[in-house]
Amino acid sequence: MTAKKTKQNHKLPRLYVSQAIEAELLLPLDQDQWHYVRNVMRLVDGDEMMIFNGQHGEWRASLVYETKKRICLKPLLQTKPQPNQPELLYAFAPLKKGRLDYMIQKATELGASLLQPVLTDYTDNHKINLQKLAANAVEAAEQCTMLSVPQVAEPLKFDQFIAQFSKTHQIIFCDEAADSASPINVIAALKGQKICVLVGPEGGFSEAERQALLTLEQVTTISLGPRIMRADTAAIAALTLVQATIGDW
Repeated sequence: MTAKKTKQNHKLPRLYVSQAIEAELLLPLDQDQWHYVRNVMRLVDGDEMMIFNGQHGEWRASLVYETKKRICLKPLLQTKPQPNQPELLYAFAPLKKGRLDYMIQKATELGASLLQPVLTDYTDNHKINLQKLAANAVEAAEQCTMLSVPQVAEPLKFDQFIAQFSKTHQIIFCDEAADSASPINVIAALKGQKICVLVGPEGGFSEAERQALLTLEQVTTISLGPRIMRADTAAIAALTLVQATIGDW
């Protein structure tokens, strides 16, 4: 009998788990994970996956079918330690459904550690499904071989956001009316500080909100260039600038 060939780690399906991961400790799958493993991926007893939980690195694990209705993951070997991810907060005015999903995925891929919805004067979407946003973040992390998943925070009104985050973070305000000079030197000067990137809704911030931001010492204003971007595009541009300048790239 020939030995069963095992796939290389990067070719194995990946799954985020919420439980602590320890070698040989069985991790029961929840209903959604059970459906994904059994009915979508059609994996069987003994098949292997890569798992992570945002705390204990990445592990190779095998499936254990205890019964038809109970499937567990058995961690076998840690393949990557948990990296030290820089804290990068992304605050945003929620967009309409499809574009909001896209923005959450891209912010996750670009290394945001916290996703903070902010309800502004011109916010399009006040009905926010936080559970769905969190699921989108998990899916993006699974697909992009990431080992961390950003936290999705409860929405804050604009004034609440300013009161809370201006005490703890340097807020990078992407201002359409700012001087269009290169923002790289401005961002580089913030190295070592806790950063929160703030992008407004379609139509931008109201004048009252903009003035409130400009009066704060803890706010750094940058331009994203001479073109007016859609909010989801601005998110990608701003997070890329921060990561490339003072982040973990």
